[in-house]
Amino acid sequence: MKKYTLTLLLTAAPLFAGTQAPVVTPQANTEQGWTLGVEPMAMRTYISESNASNNYNFAGRGSLGYQFADGLFVTATYFGYGGDLVDHTEQFETYTHHDSGSLSASYIDLVLGQNFKPTETLKLSPFVGLRWAASQAGATTFHTNIEPGSITFPESVYRNDVQGLGIVLGMEATRALGNDFSIYGTVKQSVIFGTSKYASGNSNEYSSDTVVSISELGLGVQYDFCFSGVASNIRLGVEGQWWALSGNNNFSDGGASSGNVGLAGFVMAANFRF
Repeated sequence: MKKYTLTLLLTAAPLFAGTQAPVVTPQANTEQGWTLGVEPMAMRTYISESNASNNYNFAGRGSLGYQFADGLFVTATYFGYGGDLVDHTEQFETYTHHDSGSLSASYIDLVLGQNFKPTETLKLSPFVGLRWAASQAGATTFHTNIEPGSITFPESVYRNDVQGLGIVLGMEATRALGNDFSIYGTVKQSVIFGTSKYASGNSNEYSSDTVVSISELGLGVQYDFCFSGVASNIRLGVEGQWWALSGNNNFSDGGASSGNVGLAGFVMAANFRF
């Protein structure tokens, strides 16, 4: 009697013709390593004031982070700006009137994010984390009498300092154009909960709770290259920020009448992965 053997072969192929395995969109294929970013910026203030300064001032941003092979990243970022709000002189018959106001603003972020690559040309990087932010705004009005022996004296002095801690979330998108060129866009939104310290003239300093909303938008062109084994890119773009400062931020003549301050200007950036 002949014996017959029936052999079943199990393979990873689909069981039925025409059936395909499900396609999973991979995360961005990123190499693991430290990241470093340096961004010199030229920005100016925008406020609801007819005598607002229109000079560009230096600002800067720097970042240090670590990127994992699966696209997860953690980054610490510092931003700082300082410049004039108002710098205006008006001549009258018997005296000279001068308004002077300035603003400094800074923040420190610590965020956790993930790189995704839904297509070969598009990379998305959402992130969320903590932000500490601070701003110092001040304004002074001076009078100088036009007569022999006259003196210059401040007519009014205002100052408002705000600082606090909150949350920040955002997204960065990069779309490849070819020949190592890309366009990039960034959007960030943060809400800061803290305190506001306000002083006017020779009066005592007052403190109160405050909420600060900071919105940021950026857009530009990116060029990717590799130098001595270090993956790098350079960027050239524009950026705008909106600092909505609640509380006692009303400065007469020499400052931001509404407490809301806009920053806008140009950005150059160099980013490296080691």
